[in-house]
Amino acid sequence: MNSIAPKWQEEWDKQRVYQGNPDPSKPKFYSTAAFPYPNSPMHIGHGRSYVTADVYSRFKRMAGYNVLFPMAFHFTGTPIIAMADDVAKGDKELISIFKEIYEIPDSVIPKLSEPLFMATYFKEDIKKAMKELGLGIDWRREFTTIDPEFSTFVLWQFQKLHDKGYIVRDTHPVGWCPVHNIPVGMHDTKGDMEPEIGEYVLIYFNSGDLVLPAATLRPETVFGVVAIWINPNEKYKVIEAYGKKMLVSERAALKFSFQTDNVKEIDEIKGSELKGREAVNPVTGSKVPILGADFVDPMMGTGVVMSVPAHAPFDYFYVKKVKPDLKIIPVVKLDGYSEIPASDLVEKNNPSGKEDLQKLTEQLYRQEYNKGKVRDDVLNLAKAEYVESLKPIVGMSVPEARKLVTDFIISSGLGRKIYEIMNRPVYCRCGNEVVVKILKDQWFLDYGNEEWKSLARKLLYSMRVIPEEARKEFEYALGWLEKRACARTRGLGTPLPWDKKWIIESLSDSTIYMAFYTVAHKIREYKILPSQMKTEFWDYVMLGIGDLDEISSITGINKDVIEELRKEFNYWYPLDFRHSGRDLVPNHLSFFIFNHAGIFPEEKWPRGVAVNGLLLYEGKKMSKSLRNIVPLRKSIRMYSADLVRAVLSATADMGSDVNFSESLVKSIGDSYRYFLQLAEQLSSFTSDQHGFPERWISSVFNSMERDVTKYMEEMNFRDAFNEAVFVLNSQLQEYFELVKSEGRSPNGELMRHIVSDWVKIIAPFSPHFAEEMWHKLGNKSLVVTEPWVKPDLKLIDEVAEMEHEYLERLVYDVKSILSIYKGKPNKATILVSNEGQFRMLREAIMSIERGEGMKGFMGSVKPSKAEMKYAQKVFNYAMTMDEKLKKFIKLQFNEIDIAKEISPYLKAKLGIEVEIRSYDKEDLEKFKKEPLPMKPAIIID
Repeated sequence: MNSIAPKWQEEWDKQRVYQGNPDPSKPKFYSTAAFPYPNSPMHIGHGRSYVTADVYSRFKRMAGYNVLFPMAFHFTGTPIIAMADDVAKGDKELISIFKEIYEIPDSVIPKLSEPLFMATYFKEDIKKAMKELGLGIDWRREFTTIDPEFSTFVLWQFQKLHDKGYIVRDTHPVGWCPVHNIPVGMHDTKGDMEPEIGEYVLIYFNSGDLVLPAATLRPETVFGVVAIWINPNEKYKVIEAYGKKMLVSERAALKFSFQTDNVKEIDEIKGSELKGREAVNPVTGSKVPILGADFVDPMMGTGVVMSVPAHAPFDYFYVKKVKPDLKIIPVVKLDGYSEIPASDLVEKNNPSGKEDLQKLTEQLYRQEYNKGKVRDDVLNLAKAEYVESLKPIVGMSVPEARKLVTDFIISSGLGRKIYEIMNRPVYCRCGNEVVVKILKDQWFLDYGNEEWKSLARKLLYSMRVIPEEARKEFEYALGWLEKRACARTRGLGTPLPWDKKWIIESLSDSTIYMAFYTVAHKIREYKILPSQMKTEFWDYVMLGIGDLDEISSITGINKDVIEELRKEFNYWYPLDFRHSGRDLVPNHLSFFIFNHAGIFPEEKWPRGVAVNGLLLYEGKKMSKSLRNIVPLRKSIRMYSADLVRAVLSATADMGSDVNFSESLVKSIGDSYRYFLQLAEQLSSFTSDQHGFPERWISSVFNSMERDVTKYMEEMNFRDAFNEAVFVLNSQLQEYFELVKSEGRSPNGELMRHIVSDWVKIIAPFSPHFAEEMWHKLGNKSLVVTEPWVKPDLKLIDEVAEMEHEYLERLVYDVKSILSIYKGKPNKATILVSNEGQFRMLREAIMSIERGEGMKGFMGSVKPSKAEMKYAQKVFNYAMTMDEKLKKFIKLQFNEIDIAKEISPYLKAKLGIEVEIRSYDKEDLEKFKKEPLPMKPAIIID
């Protein structure tokens, strides 16, 4: 297939198929996929979002829409800088991957240490990959995010958000690179991990002149603390912080320095030196021992952990080993558990290690959070002077108690909050572990602003989300997003318009770029200078704000040109669909929603977002360590663009991961070859007969076209492809068998129609192959611009489909009997139920649907004593019948006529003589067998 792709790509370009221009006579469809960072070539996993966007765009074009699908390149931010730095440092693994996997020439690699060269080099490589993949992109609109024209658009965007109060100067926790001293987000980290910042409560346990600040996510359990855990094998630092002399792990001392000023290191102590000392619980006043435990992670929190064995399976398990005489103190009661819930789980499940204990801990924390209540006797544990303040805690739910205790501890000076990376370790692209910094005097996008958040939610509720279950992920992200640092001091990008020492970061300048595509080509066409694209220009083009004559005067741009840009934007906007990976929901895609809601009027809000899962290669995640990364361009050379496209887009549900495998490629390739051979055989199909085989194949084919059209509209590409390729393949083979059993040729006209329509259906998935087949069929037009198929619903024949189903069931039943038949079978006698038995089954189905049960059914049919047993059998049969068969039963037909019509096919499939006749009472006496409706009795001679 590789040989045909360039030919058709050239033809599509020649005919400007993918150049989208306004056409008021057609409905428009505007779709984008995430523009890539050109800091490396694309691998096969990157291709999924682009192919699914392209498949849907191609479908919409064939469905009569005027389609726009553009592409640009994301140069801004730190990913390109960090990768270039790694090349400059001589990173052996990276250079090995560039040479051995991506096949980058030795002469090029040293040049990649210059960020702009790297970005430009990989941009061209990615563009080639996209073209080779057959993406239907309007390349006239291409830009990069460091183009000065785009920078003016970013400046306008930020000025609008600033003017509305959505960008603020504030102090706030952020993910932070401790080496480059910049905030970091998802695209600044290795593996594109978004640093998830969470709060710990520090509770100050005093031990002599030291404060042991225990970091906890469950401050409400402070009443049940029986010990303090430290790691005996680690070094601890004595520091001055928050006005206190504290003992924390070495890593915690570093982290504290980013969250408060003037942290001083005083001393260093080995954890083992602390064992045997005691600490005082500040809330209860009780003394508790300091115990050593190597499970304490010095990298998390402070390296000081309070032990609450009643409610922490980890603690219960180790306390019983280390100090079994400690009295366990319960704080939370939970229905279905004893006073000590952690003991129930540990004793019952017998955990074998940290992983098992972690699962049990998560289970108990979740159950107590959702259903736990604070015990009535908990106040007996508190210091007398705190009882009045803590009185409301009795009977509270765990979330309520957590808030009350947190507020009490902080207001009483018994502790404070600290911030932690909850999904640690997260590494900056420079290789250093990300920490949390309380960033002062920094510019933030205030996603916590309730007015803005409300608009974002309104936008989300108005959008299509595919798959629909991803909507909850968006709701969650919009809910928890708060202030986000929107500027850096490092990286390529646009300076903040009001504070030029800051550069707008890459996840902040890439939120509404879809609007820029609508006019990017016109800016180039009319040679509009960046200096001319002032705020007033963008206000008019994007929002229709301002006086056109005045704006033309201010900018020096002809007012007809400005108006033309405004009309182009108005035609294409709002964006109809945005495609991306599901991992971008918490950041890129949620910012996309926020910023559109914050800048544009409702009628210009995006209409849909589609997110897809990741890609596995032969069942494994692609990774550098496994060396199983497959470059996209290499995969196209190995398998062909059309087969790569089919696997990426159509072998898993949108939200699920695709498993790219050789066997899957072969399976699709074999099916395509079958249809190609069928097209080549059409001239030999000479019959014009329209018997049962034609009625059946016409029915299932038109049903398929109806269903596939629905699936395509829903972006359910997996089911669409499965029905059109694999199911239809099987149905056509069945059709040829049916025709052969009649001793005749297939219907040539019908087969030509089916193959022609099939080519149209497959065109969005595999356009080069479809184009080649379309022209082999003698067509002169381009299949990619042909109208989508129109099923003829009048040809959907439920009786014909039921007849075939009947045939299949009968073949299965006879073969099941023959598989255990002893001797050589000569003949199968098929005894078909009579009309009276059929009426009885219909009544049984209606009785079940009316909810009348066996009694109601018997009352309706009033069977004689001799018929009673059979009637019971019919009713039980109806109870187990599948919905498809029930639907058939309700159709008006005569079972014996159907059985006789299919008899030649039955005989051909079984290879023995077949006699079909109606059942009568003598048959029961003779064969001791009795048929049920649609389930004949079978006698083998």
